[in-house]
Amino acid sequence: MPNHLLLRESGSQPINGNFCFHLYERQLSLEGIELNVNISDVVLKTFTNSSKNITIGGASKPVDCFSKYRVNIVVPYRRRPEQLRVFLHYLHRYLQLQEIDYRIIVVEQSPEMHFNRGKLFNVGFVESQKRFPSDCYIFHDVDLIPLSLNNIYACTKMPRHLSSAVDTFDYELPYCGIFGGAVAITSQHFQSINGFSNLFYGWGGEDDDLYFRVSQAELGVVRFEKNVAKYKMLRHEKEVPNPNRFVTMKKNKIIHAVEGLNNLNYTMLSYELKSLYTLMRVHL
Repeated sequence: MPNHLLLRESGSQPINGNFCFHLYERQLSLEGIELNVNISDVVLKTFTNSSKNITIGGASKPVDCFSKYRVNIVVPYRRRPEQLRVFLHYLHRYLQLQEIDYRIIVVEQSPEMHFNRGKLFNVGFVESQKRFPSDCYIFHDVDLIPLSLNNIYACTKMPRHLSSAVDTFDYELPYCGIFGGAVAITSQHFQSINGFSNLFYGWGGEDDDLYFRVSQAELGVVRFEKNVAKYKMLRHEKEVPNPNRFVTMKKNKIIHAVEGLNNLNYTMLSYELKSLYTLMRVHL
């Protein structure tokens, strides 16, 4: 096993001593999964009915071996049903090929306020740790699709920027401080940086603030080669940037230790175990 990937929590034992082989961590492969960007409700229902290894709540694990990696994947969401269908249809197949033990958690924000991506991630983390805790979390936008099976969905010794090569940026890193899209971080590290900021309503800023928090904690950020960290961004209308994001970022450089997980407030509106994901509806 490459030393950049972390095993699931200590104390876990393989079933009959049979660990999964995890083919894609061992050798670079050009194998891929067909991406269909036009997934209807009917197609998704057919996929659900034919998927025997996905349990209610959107959880799955290998049936013939014991996965070395277990992860909660948290997705912030509001009013993008087309993208969610594509994401679920693709990612379940992708993760099962990687032999990952995982759960997909969708955190949907009520419509009253501007969208707050960072706060939704915090809610997803806190509620998941109560109900189905994991040592590894992936915070993932619904419009990003991983293209390489070698991009193992597990945590590394340092926080990892999974989606560092996106097609809309010609598969290049726009700037070194970017830390958005899809990131993997251990629960211990996430708690040590006090999670995301809760103050970024509207588009932009919370991912750069997360990079600052990681840097302040001297955790570092790891990125894989761009042929591994390749993603496709699903088409959607461009969001209007939050005009106050730079002021908030400046403020957070001072208050980040007391602003984040430790002052999170929200109202849980509903909790539902759906066929392909766990749904948390919240008011922020």
